[in-house]
This record gives sequence, structure tokens and C-alpha cells, in this order.
Amino acid sequence: MDKILLITGIFCLALILRRTGMVREKHLTHLVHYVISFSLPCMTLVTIGGLDLRKAHFDIAVIAWLVMFAGAAISFAVGKLMRLESARLRVFMLVSTFPNTAFVGYPLSYALFGATGLSYAVIYDQMGMFPVFLTLGFFIAGGKESIFHCLKFPPFLALLAALTLNVAGIRFSAPFDTVLGWFGWTTLPLTIFLIGARVRLTSLRDSKPIAACLAVRMILIPLLLLMVFHFLGKNGLPYQVTLLETAMPPALTTSIIALKYRLDEEFAIACISAGSLLCILMFTVSSVLL
Repeated sequence: MDKILLITGIFCLALILRRTGMVREKHLTHLVHYVISFSLPCMTLVTIGGLDLRKAHFDIAVIAWLVMFAGAAISFAVGKLMRLESARLRVFMLVSTFPNTAFVGYPLSYALFGATGLSYAVIYDQMGMFPVFLTLGFFIAGGKESIFHCLKFPPFLALLAALTLNVAGIRFSAPFDTVLGWFGWTTLPLTIFLIGARVRLTSLRDSKPIAACLAVRMILIPLLLLMVFHFLGKNGLPYQVTLLETAMPPALTTSIIALKYRLDEEFAIACISAGSLLCILMFTVSSVLL
């Protein structure tokens, strides 16, 4: 419970600092660059690089691939039924399909399941959600020409490097591994801070498409996965973390590529804000009651 309340405290602190003007957009831009270009790659190098690939649950990654493609198909159908215009439909698909497996999923997985749970969350995010986001996600946002942009994304390069070093049996020296770990662990509090600071309460007015997005992203898709797990008898810790990651709110990075490809960024931020607030509220209340 203490870890969940700490996450809530960081989230609320970010809200307050942003609302009072003590934290501004330029500060958040620097933090985003630090997390995406440095701390998250460091965490990837330490976590994936140190995995025993022979015992790693790669079925988690396969499940994530299936979840993302199913989410894209479901959100496309729902968006068409709602008669969303092209730019908003693309954003609706992005925010409904891709969960915030890193910025919210990592801290919550660690808080609920400890370091072992975090390692499964990293597999789901880095080897499952992330490759699909860099291909299908960029394709949804900007068409086939945009897919090649992912090759310059630092976390993706870190994933390739970590897998290469792991397969080659190359390990970092203990001091260097420790330093990488220090920087990597800064990802957890900073990502929650970024989510809290990015929340815009004034963007929550377009309630119908936002509610539809969250219903698909945080209820329908996890519920379908839960039914599949029940049918297959999957109930261990790896699958609990997988279900948790699948139920996360919309990914913060969807707003970044929505801006990059001149889509409806405000709608993306609205869905991310509403989903993040709902997620933090649910976990805080449940931790207090239980």
C-alpha cells in the first residue's frame, strides 16, 4: 500500500506544481527527453540485458502483440460506428490500442508485485507492446512512410543492444551495471510525475469519445484477455502482470506522435488525462480499502 500511496503522492505533487506554474512545459520537455533518451534505455539495458532468455516468459510478448492488434481492430470498428473523422479516428485508435505500459505500468507493477513483477512488465512493454507501437502505431498515425522513423527511437535502439549483448553473453562490469541501474530506476518516479504534470482538466469536456476510448482501453480489452486466461488456465504472476499492463490507461507517447503527425493532439491528451486520473484513483482507493 505504501508504494501505491507514494505513486499517488508524486502524481498529485506534479498536478499541484503544474497548476501553480512552478513546473512549466519547457521543464516537462527536458524530463521527457531525459526519460526517453536516457533513463528508459538504461533500465532496458539492465533489465533485458540481465534476463535469462532461456527462462524468460516470451509468451508475455506474444500475448501483448495479439492484444495490440486486437485493440486496433476493435477501436477501428468502434470509431467507425461513432463516425469519427479521419484525424480523430487515427488518434482514437492510438489511445485505445496502446496502454501506458511504461510510464504508469512500470511503477504500478513494481508497487504491486515487486522487482519480479517489474521484470515481467519490462518484457511486456519492451518486447511486446513496443515493437507493435513502433510499427502499427506509426503506421496508424502517418502511413507506411512513417514506420522507418522508429529506427531512431532511443528505447528501441537500447532494446536491440540489450538483446545483442545478452545473446552474445556479454555482461557489464558490476560498477557500470550499478550506475546504469541508478539512472534506470529514476524512470519510475519521473514517469509518474510526467503523467501528473501532463494532465489537463480543461481537456475533459469531450466526454463521449473519451468514455468510449477508456471503455475499450481499460475495460473491454482487459476483460477479453481475462476470459482467455480463464479458458486457458493461465493464473501465475507473469499473467497477472500481463493483465495489469493490458488494463493501463492510454500511452503518453500517443500524444507525442499525434503532435508529430498533426493529428488531434488535444483529444489524445484528454484521453490520457482521464485514463491516468481514473487509474491512479482506482489504485489509491483499492490500496486504502484493502
